[in-house]
Amino acid sequence: MTRSFDDAQRLIDSVNYAVAHTKQLSILGQGTKAHYARSTQGDALQTRDHVGVIEYRPDELTISVRAGTPLTEIKNVLNEHDQMLACDPPEFLGGGTIGGAVACGLSGPGRPWYGNLRDAVLGIEIVNGLGECLRFGGSVMKNVAGFDVSRLMVGSLGIFGLILSVNLRVHPKPELERTIKIDLQWDDAWRIHGDAISKPSAVSATCYWSGSLYLRLSGNRASVDETRMSYPDGAEFENELWKSVRDHDHPFFHRREKLRRTWLGRGAHPELTDARNQLVEWAGAQVWSHSASTDSFAADANDASEPFDRRSANPETESKYVKRLRRAFDPHLLFNSDLRL
Repeated sequence: MTRSFDDAQRLIDSVNYAVAHTKQLSILGQGTKAHYARSTQGDALQTRDHVGVIEYRPDELTISVRAGTPLTEIKNVLNEHDQMLACDPPEFLGGGTIGGAVACGLSGPGRPWYGNLRDAVLGIEIVNGLGECLRFGGSVMKNVAGFDVSRLMVGSLGIFGLILSVNLRVHPKPELERTIKIDLQWDDAWRIHGDAISKPSAVSATCYWSGSLYLRLSGNRASVDETRMSYPDGAEFENELWKSVRDHDHPFFHRREKLRRTWLGRGAHPELTDARNQLVEWAGAQVWSHSASTDSFAADANDASEPFDRRSANPETESKYVKRLRRAFDPHLLFNSDLRL
């Protein structure tokens, strides 16, 4: 059973106090993604006491939760009904809240097959920079009214407002999951990456590192067994691999060099310069690199690439779109004012 406490009034009062006294606020949940993006200016506005499931409809595949609710507690509730958050947001350092997950917009290894976190958000409740409580979207999948502002908040790093609660779409858990490992060169692995996303199969995640391709097979037993037969050279491997990649507990991430993330266009075929310093997932669409291989790979990729530490990745000036949105939602630059998108 999850903890439940509605701390919304304290949060709203804190924002109104900051508005009245021209104070800046730094939104903080459990702080597990501080290495990704953390505001360093202003008083800490803590959300970890605003917790609990507001409403869960297993038959409708939807759940509404307060922003400070830990991801682990949400997953425990869903597990009781054999359901899951298919976007599978990471739990860095073994923790994290749903509000932080939405603000950062990170998704797990199954993103190309299950969709990203933005696809899972049905509605959201926020407090803007004027102290107003606003609701966007709805709690069911058939909501089509108005602008889809709720999904705008995904990946916004909290600069448009303080998230109070989120309505999410959930998915049934697959009947069976298996992981196989295939030792092969990158060019051959790249072709399998392409087939995994373009052809019907039970593949639900891919990862290539240090000369080995890993495939996660998910679905009913018949579909998993059929796909497994397509890879006779594959050896059985632990399913825990995907959690370690998602949460950056995998040995690849245990390095002191700066970490870089690169997104590739559909069908792009990058040249990996150092198999141990690069890890490829998302059917070849996302590549993680260490600083030893970053420069040459980023140049070859010719796609979006940035340091994973967003504090060093953010440009000095915001785009005109972000500026307009900030003027609308937070005209006084109350929230996370030192962060840029």
